[in-house]
Amino acid sequence: MKLEPREITCKNGKTLTLRSPEPDDAEAMLDYLRRTAGETHFLTAYPEEQTHTVEWERDFLTEMLADERRVMLTLFDGACPVGSCSFQAISPREKMRHRAGLGIAIIREYWGQGLGRMLLREAAAHAKAAGFVQLELGVYADNERAFALYESEGYRQYGRIPGAFRLRDGSMIDELLMFKPL
Repeated sequence: MKLEPREITCKNGKTLTLRSPEPDDAEAMLDYLRRTAGETHFLTAYPEEQTHTVEWERDFLTEMLADERRVMLTLFDGACPVGSCSFQAISPREKMRHRAGLGIAIIREYWGQGLGRMLLREAAAHAKAAGFVQLELGVYADNERAFALYESEGYRQYGRIPGAFRLRDGSMIDELLMFKPL
């Protein structure tokens, strides 16, 4: 689904643009994915595992724009993506198509500006409008800031996967499973 662009003001007064990424943003989006993946261990891939080509990303963004039940909300500082939140159906099957999986990432430099909360609220509103009745996500058990944010936005923990993530140093981190009724 394509969103109309609008201006967002951060807590520090900086103005960003919230919009759907376009196919022409493909290279910038891939750079953003590699950057966020390298800033913390809280994402599911390392930077070098972001191996999609610009052409693949263009096609992906084109598909996202055309699908009314898939939304990517992206914050841009000029032409650079600095935060993104997306959701899509867990399954197209009738018994499960009321559920949407959500993912979110913000460049560290922009943390603490209220952007995560704003993106979560925007995503929930768009998901509800798209006919979903439940949002779901997974969060690293040691990501206390994200967990607290999700809880404050109405997400509830419903499960835990022990050792879901294995880092390169050999440490294992549980995944907390959360959902929010819409």
